[in-house]
Amino acid sequence: MNEMKNLPFKDGYIDGITILNLEGEVLFSAKFNAKLSNPDESQRLIGKRYLDLYENLTPENSTLYRAMQTGGPVYEENQYVKLAGKDGITIKAFSIPIRSGDRIVGAIDLSCQEGQDGGSNDDRVEIALNEESFRSEQTYKLINQMRAIYEYDDIIAINRQMKNAKEYIKVVAACNLPVMLCGEIGTGKEMFAHAIHNTSEKRDAPFLSQNCAATPEPLLENVLFGTPESKGILELADGGTVFLDEIDGMSPYLQYKLLRVLQSGVLYGPDGSVPCRFSIKVIASLSRDPERCIEDGTLRKDVYYYLSKLTISIPPLRERREDIRCFVETYIKKYNPVFHKSIRYISNKLIDKLQECAWPGNTGELEQVIIYGMSVVDGKSDTLRFSDVEKRYRTLMRLVPEEDDMQKFPPKDSLDQAVNSYEREIIQRAFTEASGNITEAAKILNIPRQTLQRKIKQYQIRQISE
Repeated sequence: MNEMKNLPFKDGYIDGITILNLEGEVLFSAKFNAKLSNPDESQRLIGKRYLDLYENLTPENSTLYRAMQTGGPVYEENQYVKLAGKDGITIKAFSIPIRSGDRIVGAIDLSCQEGQDGGSNDDRVEIALNEESFRSEQTYKLINQMRAIYEYDDIIAINRQMKNAKEYIKVVAACNLPVMLCGEIGTGKEMFAHAIHNTSEKRDAPFLSQNCAATPEPLLENVLFGTPESKGILELADGGTVFLDEIDGMSPYLQYKLLRVLQSGVLYGPDGSVPCRFSIKVIASLSRDPERCIEDGTLRKDVYYYLSKLTISIPPLRERREDIRCFVETYIKKYNPVFHKSIRYISNKLIDKLQECAWPGNTGELEQVIIYGMSVVDGKSDTLRFSDVEKRYRTLMRLVPEEDDMQKFPPKDSLDQAVNSYEREIIQRAFTEASGNITEAAKILNIPRQTLQRKIKQYQIRQISE
């Protein structure tokens, strides 16, 4: 436990130790502070369920549970705890997962009452930088392009809704039925697709992905079904998984052809001969509401019904703000070596500000803000602060409509008109911020350049320059 060497308490002072197993039962408890419990009471806690003892704690706000869920150390500067029958107090809690090989089997918590360490609150929290503390480092290694990168445990899910979506991966991975992933751009649909493949019995078979909105139709047809000179991904992935991202970006003609091939499980050569049988699991994704896609003709109804036999809806970041701290820790760990920095702390103000934002671009947008901060933070600093990301953060806030504009009700237009008007306004603001450069505007919006070009044509937006 290398984390024990650098306790976030002055002089290593602690006045409480608690150890839980994976089921949440107390295996050991030692309290040296009467407000937490006296020594005799500590013994009576052993064998009880931790969440039954502390009536205000939940899996979402308990540092012990979060350490077991994330696989990394969790430090809470102001953890409020209330033991049944006692007054509540605020403590500093530092929880660390306990591992047996590759498995997490429990967690240990070290705590001290607020103010007991004799030091001042420096308004920052330590992050996990230990190489073994997060599984997320596996996300960034280079591997064969026909393999899925992300694992089930790479998905950050403290939020209950996100945890439910994550847990459903095990259900959809256990069968060969198609899966539809629904969620806004930047919510992690690709990560879910990879995790489904790696959780299934196909994990050692090929995994191939294709963005349907970013590829011109003639090329996309060749990529999917092959040419006389080369095999398509449906054949190459035989026995494995194909992920079709933004399926509504595929033309209705190709959607129909894809449906016929998937239903039959047979591919024919360009001359109509030499049938080739194949068996794959298909995962498709939509970043817009399926009903809207069907209504505007970008998604065939029969294709949707075929591909959505199983569906996972991934919540946007604004609905799971408690996950933001874990994302920031992961991004800092990722970009420390990239920018040759040694960031070990995150300021509380930074976390508070990030949790206030609506994040229309979700985790992709959050990552961009952290990248900017990591690129400009002083190389001698050990803390990432709000001032380091403020410029990029303010740019993002200017792209979001004023709250008063969002609250006007009832709207004068239909829902579709209001949504289109909002999307057009966001794109125009991005163009202004990017001085009319389409590539930079696409980066600001965190969408593929081809998708932005399609929307420019759809909304008849005048381009200033390239």
